[in-house]
Amino acid sequence: MKKNLLAVAAVAALVACSGKAGLEKELVGSYSAKPEIEVADSTDFSAQLAAAMLSQMKMDMDFNSDGTIDMSVSMGANSQSTQGKWEVRADSLFITDSTQTVQGFGVAKTADGFKLTSEQMNLVLTPKAE
Repeated sequence: MKKNLLAVAAVAALVACSGKAGLEKELVGSYSAKPEIEVADSTDFSAQLAAAMLSQMKMDMDFNSDGTIDMSVSMGANSQSTQGKWEVRADSLFITDSTQTVQGFGVAKTADGFKLTSEQMNLVLTPKAE
């Protein structure tokens, strides 16, 4: 009985490790990122304006295999780039930017990329054509 429990525990550990490595491997690459915005109150002009402005942003995220991430955001003539680190824990993605701010996202695989969800914002990642 004890041997069976140890075998089950070993298999569970291998599955957990392979799942994490799988998501990490799948995320490596270059993506276009679009904020997903929901305006709950259609009469809220400020929320509609903010959503319209955010929809005009162009975001790029490059997840590198060494655990670094390059991010750039542009809107009109203004652009900003930053570099940070990323890591996957279970089904969550944690990004630490150059100011050491950590953002946590839930990660869900979609038909053509990934969806990152957080309390502040949701991002839809679509792989860039190479």
